[in-house]
Amino acid sequence: MTGWIDTHCHLDAPEFAADVAAVRARARERGVVHCVLPAVQVAHFVEVHRLAHAFGDSYALGIHPLYVKQAQDEDLARLDAALAEHRDDPQLVAVGEIGLDYFVPELCASPLRERQEHFYVEQLRLARKHQLPVILHVRRSADMLLKGLRAVGNGGYPWQGIAHAFNGSLQQAQAFISLGFKLG
Repeated sequence: MTGWIDTHCHLDAPEFAADVAAVRARARERGVVHCVLPAVQVAHFVEVHRLAHAFGDSYALGIHPLYVKQAQDEDLARLDAALAEHRDDPQLVAVGEIGLDYFVPELCASPLRERQEHFYVEQLRLARKHQLPVILHVRRSADMLLKGLRAVGNGGYPWQGIAHAFNGSLQQAQAFISLGFKLG
């Protein structure tokens, strides 16, 4: 396979609904031979799975920090069940998009800050349980993301994944890389 891989493509977003096939075809024409479609909430799990299979791409299942306000606590159990259900699907490649967002003011204050931190740690635990890489959402949150990875990994778990939208320091970049991450 020669060409580009888009490691973060939200083809399930409503703005693509009318012409998602044309969007994917244009990407392929421009050399994007494979896309990873990360979910942002439980309601999108079926659609990212469907789209990945329709276009020969890959997908990830997770609850994005921008969606924790409307997420239900039982959504973590739904994620666990979906990861178990699709365990043998080679197109399921990660838990994601998960992470922390300290850019949006509302998410920086209680109770949403603690809620997104809870969802992040619990999704890391599920990634470890199902032995899957993670796609991390990083907006002004690199240090706390690293703290969570170290805590859930107990210092020795072989994390893999992508730190998406990374814009931290060189030291933070090196810390993610040393834990097994690529920067996006």
